[in-house]
Amino acid sequence: MASGFKINRAGIRKMAREIEREFAKTPVRLPIDGKVQATGGASDGAVTGSELELVAGWLLDWGYAYSNAKSGLVPSVSEMMTDLGVGEFEPLVRPNVEVAVAALEEAGLFNGSAKTFGSQGMSLPVWLTDSGRREAASRIESRKDNRARRSACRDAVLRWVYERDATGESTEITEIATCPYGWFNGILFSAADLAEAVGYLRGRRLLGGTNESLAIEPAGTECIEQYGGVVEYLNRRDAAGVNVTIMGNNSGQLAVANRDVTQDQANTNQTQALAVFVNALREFGQLVPVGQQPEYEEVAAALEREAAKAEPNTGWVEALFDRVTGLLDDAPANLQNVAQVVKVAFAIYGQTAG
Repeated sequence: MASGFKINRAGIRKMAREIEREFAKTPVRLPIDGKVQATGGASDGAVTGSELELVAGWLLDWGYAYSNAKSGLVPSVSEMMTDLGVGEFEPLVRPNVEVAVAALEEAGLFNGSAKTFGSQGMSLPVWLTDSGRREAASRIESRKDNRARRSACRDAVLRWVYERDATGESTEITEIATCPYGWFNGILFSAADLAEAVGYLRGRRLLGGTNESLAIEPAGTECIEQYGGVVEYLNRRDAAGVNVTIMGNNSGQLAVANRDVTQDQANTNQTQALAVFVNALREFGQLVPVGQQPEYEEVAAALEREAAKAEPNTGWVEALFDRVTGLLDDAPANLQNVAQVVKVAFAIYGQTAG
């Protein structure tokens, strides 16, 4: 990280108090054993922690805000930051500004003649193209996407703890605001975002430790090193599950045991059956705590889209079923019996569709 990059400490302390209140609303239990076995290849994730990427995004945002306030004027980076009141970020912007401006020019977002003025560093002019204005407006709009922001926050928190844990640095969650991992499309993750992400990652046994000193769990390390992100990790293929055998004919009733099922069925319409199971998952999702319900709805909606197709994508459905299994495994203890029934139903569909 560039030396001197500091964020308002009073703001961070305020965030810390807000996070504490969020944790108090939804306390979580730390897992005793965080080991998870899985196989799969590694892929590049969307969260990079890149200072250059953060600065380039800021320049795009600030250029858009300045052009709206003072249309027709072409300021230098330094002038623009002063006018917009964001001078506190100069220690990070200064060492990255030339490469960031060049990258934005290369992408067609900044006017490509910036250096023809004989300027360099903080004196470089900020001049958005029409494409740059559209991209900046799109970034602003994307901040309203709660689903994308929460997913990005989970990836960012896990990667941040992984990196800080490896170097022995503090992993108190408020400190994430002092590095690029704390930002989503140019704005800081909120205290509620961070509290939700930590609770979610703990619940999946990817993080452990305390609020003041988070620790990466073995499963979290595996997620970072072998998968593109949290979603990809949770959707991985897992050989463990319910053992189901299907033979003969059946009129529609499912016989459910605690682990293994032998069922007669050979004439179902798979698309219609998938729609039925989607409804079952959605109804079960209404029984779990409010904070968990959006995840059930997200998977149900994805399955519903496949059910609407003449030929559902079998591979995608299988991946979603794995995610369903993970959700049901994490269901509250008082709902585990019902969760087991729903899980076996999905396993039966998986056998007939495979």
